[in-house]
Amino acid sequence: KQWYQRRVRGSIVTDESTWTLEEEDGLRFIRIFLVKCIKTPQNCWKSLFQSSCNADPLTLDTMQKRFLQERYQRENPGFDFSGADVSGQYQDGGPQFNFQ
Repeated sequence: KQWYQRRVRGSIVTDESTWTLEEEDGLRFIRIFLVKCIKTPQNCWKSLFQSSCNADPLTLDTMQKRFLQERYQRENPGFDFSGADVSGQYQDGGPQFNFQ
């Protein structure tokens, strides 16, 4: 029996995504773990589903900052950005540089 139907925001890796039925303190719930196909700062989902469940603005802000730090770490492997304070233009993956 289908009891919930929504489209997730983007593509997921189905072989790595899981769900479990759990019980804690007498409450039953479903824990869902989704692995995104595209893991880039520009692909930070603003909601889990296409039409609902928007992330809290502060949580979204924190996620975007973390993704930008991860991007800088990949682009500059000799530096440590783990303690860096991110400010300025970081939404949607930060500034896009075209050095040509």
